[in-house]
Amino acid sequence: MRKHRLRHSLIGLLAATGLVGAIAGAGPAQAAPAQARAKVYLTTSVTQWTHYQPNLHSHAGTLYAGRNYFYCWTAGDWYQGNDHTSGAWLRTDDDTGHTNVYVNMVNLTDADFWRAQDLLPQC
Repeated sequence: MRKHRLRHSLIGLLAATGLVGAIAGAGPAQAAPAQARAKVYLTTSVTQWTHYQPNLHSHAGTLYAGRNYFYCWTAGDWYQGNDHTSGAWLRTDDDTGHTNVYVNMVNLTDADFWRAQDLLPQC
């Protein structure tokens, strides 16, 4: 009985403060789309093709060498280049208007190659 009375009192208190509706309507948080996530700026050493999927077969557009932003990384086809080998692909928006496309991380500068996965969340 005491437990029931305590619960009833708590509900009354929440109702009085207007929190019952807020708590009842609360649901699971939704994942933010890639554009809403924080951008991490890294430097690419070469101009490269972008891809719709994290593989070499889905050419999308072009990402120019230089300072570029990335949203996250994901596993995909292994690629070798720029003295590195990696199966990690970085999601970005390219310089030819394609959004949420991928580049393999082997074309990052040496310093950024070694820290990219620590700085970016996994997609």
